[in-house]
Amino acid sequence: MKFSLFHLFIFLLIPLSLFAEPTSVSTTNNLKLSDSEKAWLQTHRTIHVGMDSEYAPYEWVNQNGNYVGMAVDYLHLLEQKLGIHFEIVKGKSWSEVVELAKKGEIDVLTSIVQTPERLKYFIFSEPYRDTQSMIVDNGEGEFIGSLAHLARKRVAVEKGYFTQELIETKYPKIQLVLANNILDALNLVIDGKADAYVGDMSAINYVIKNNGLTKLRISGQTEFLSQHRFAFSKSHPELASIMTKAMASISAEESDIIFNRWIGMRIEQGIRAETIFKYSVGLIGLFMLFGYWYYRLRCEIKNRKAAEMREHYQNNILEMIAKMVPLSTVLGTIVKEVEEQNPSMFCSILLLDKEAQLFSQVIAPSLPDFYNEAIKGVQIGRGVGSCGTAAYLKERVVVEDIATHPYWKAYKEIALRAGLQSCWSEPILSSDGSVLGTFAIYHANPKSPTKVDIILIEQSANLASIAIEKSMVATKLRESEELYRRLTEEVTDVIWKTDRNLVITYISPADEKFRGYRADEVIGHHAFEMFSAEGVATISEKLKQRYEAEQKGIHTDFVTYEIQHQCKDGRLIWGEIISKPERNDKGEIIGFHGITREVTERKTMQEKVQQLAFYDPLTKLPNRLLLSERLNYTLAEIKRNHKYAALLFLDLDNFKSLNDTHGHSIGDLLLCQVADRLKLCVREIDTIARFGGDEFVVILNALHEEKNESVWQAQKVAEKIRQSLSALYMLNVSHNRNEEYFVEHSCTASIGVLVFNSEEGSLDDLLKQADAAMYKAKEAGKNVVSFCESKL
Repeated sequence: MKFSLFHLFIFLLIPLSLFAEPTSVSTTNNLKLSDSEKAWLQTHRTIHVGMDSEYAPYEWVNQNGNYVGMAVDYLHLLEQKLGIHFEIVKGKSWSEVVELAKKGEIDVLTSIVQTPERLKYFIFSEPYRDTQSMIVDNGEGEFIGSLAHLARKRVAVEKGYFTQELIETKYPKIQLVLANNILDALNLVIDGKADAYVGDMSAINYVIKNNGLTKLRISGQTEFLSQHRFAFSKSHPELASIMTKAMASISAEESDIIFNRWIGMRIEQGIRAETIFKYSVGLIGLFMLFGYWYYRLRCEIKNRKAAEMREHYQNNILEMIAKMVPLSTVLGTIVKEVEEQNPSMFCSILLLDKEAQLFSQVIAPSLPDFYNEAIKGVQIGRGVGSCGTAAYLKERVVVEDIATHPYWKAYKEIALRAGLQSCWSEPILSSDGSVLGTFAIYHANPKSPTKVDIILIEQSANLASIAIEKSMVATKLRESEELYRRLTEEVTDVIWKTDRNLVITYISPADEKFRGYRADEVIGHHAFEMFSAEGVATISEKLKQRYEAEQKGIHTDFVTYEIQHQCKDGRLIWGEIISKPERNDKGEIIGFHGITREVTERKTMQEKVQQLAFYDPLTKLPNRLLLSERLNYTLAEIKRNHKYAALLFLDLDNFKSLNDTHGHSIGDLLLCQVADRLKLCVREIDTIARFGGDEFVVILNALHEEKNESVWQAQKVAEKIRQSLSALYMLNVSHNRNEEYFVEHSCTASIGVLVFNSEEGSLDDLLKQADAAMYKAKEAGKNVVSFCESKL
């Protein structure tokens, strides 16, 4: 029995030993002060100290009116080492104490976090305690995760604390709610007056525990560390030096005694086994709760990162689709680009005939002609190789070894003759789920696909689907226009007439198929009843333009526009309207007639292709095409308002080493984080574009009428971007479900800036000048902002 209790005590003592208090205190006094420092101490025996009266467990006023906490214990220890007396200034709030210290009326501030603003007034010691700044919410809804997810949310912080300054600087879209102390701030979250609180982890735990605020939840962490330091007035540099030496003499053992006294738990001699068990179970429960929170947070981050993964070659293909390049050229480019990026792969695209029964067209430039000829005309079905089976089953088919797989029994001889030993095939499906063809990847050796290979084959098939459907839509449109010219009343297009007041006088029966209304439900009603509010606005503008032209003696003819129509069942569909005025013998407009055609499918496809063609698929930023349009718009805008704009050309300084060390997938994660940081540094009217690789371009639109002021504004934004991008990156890497780790990477940016007006030059000239300024920044040592001298 004694043996068992002893081992139980040792087992339970292991987690508690993290918090156990040492029994001895170091008394190191060999500070090696200079003669001038010793003389200063002789004439300054009393040092005035400023403290926060409500910042437990670091420093606060207890029920007896005395200051207690970790910082107070540090002061007592320093009094012993230096032989001086610290006199705490009482009856002042933290904001008042900081202001007095700025004026030099207080010598030392305790438990203060160093910020860029405070460095203007104080000399700071090294931190004596580091604590993570955490996010607290009311325990409802999804985990917040990070400050980036609190944009436009109300966040409570203590007035005058470092969190206020840092959030205002780095996250200007967060709405700060200022509180007098941490307890008031946490109560704002409980009462629903704030969506979250951001503050020191130890202080949060202490206040929640001592005030019974069990409803609150740790819901994320920030990139800010609460590094507690001493701050000294710049008027007393001797004191800063003396205190720094004294702080350095405090051993880790002495520091841990102070920390554990206020935050940790201690085991006194003679403690009962039941008590040890109770505290151990509680501590283990706390660790399990934190582990569960961390697991949930990690899963959420992983899912968000996975949603952002895209292949680089998409952009070129989508541009070709948007420009209506012939389908055969687009499909051939898809095959070639995959093969160029993956030299061990041979790719093919097989298209089905109109009946979706046979392979009617083969796009496989790297495969032998005899193999392509053998595939052409093959009927799809189960067991007809990888592609025939994939098209038949409408699902991916992976054959790792052609020589042994039953699907290839009838075709393995010709495949092996062509040097092909594995084949993975993905069906190309239309938006309605019908099969259009297959995209296949071959290898010369037996091989199974990786997760990256699966993403590649899916995205390639998706690109082919968009190209094929776009071509089919264009073909159908041409056929529809031809049919319109041949037929009259029996066409599916809606033919209509109105009087001069836009009251409908005739509408063809096709409107019942188009919108669901019979002709007798429409005739006699105003035409505006057919359209959505936006459609009415569009037509009103067209009528206004027509009226102004008629007033000037310009007779208008056909007008074509696309607007949304109201259906009887409440749906909104897109219709293309071709309208022409009817005139009397005097040339006066007495009514209108025209044709309406549904173009919902075409509009949807155009919007989809435009989105994919003008935005970078990895970062979701505008690409070069959209950048050119935005830059053209900026030139027109500043020409009208006589203001200056700025062009920032950014190139990452240490990006290649990340790709070389960890691979391109890790580089992609960093590029996404760079894009997110850039969005936080500029206005909504500005443009951020990915120019290519690790290059980004920022357009600062409509700055100021004066060039000097515009240069100052551009300098401010560029410096903000430089500092943001130079912060450490934490990249979450996952190889499989059971293997995950973080990669830390430092990556700065060289920034070239051009401030220009509408007379500066062409688009290419502007980009070349900004690019040249960026290279000047590179030559100046990187992580630098370099301005281009204007020609004006």
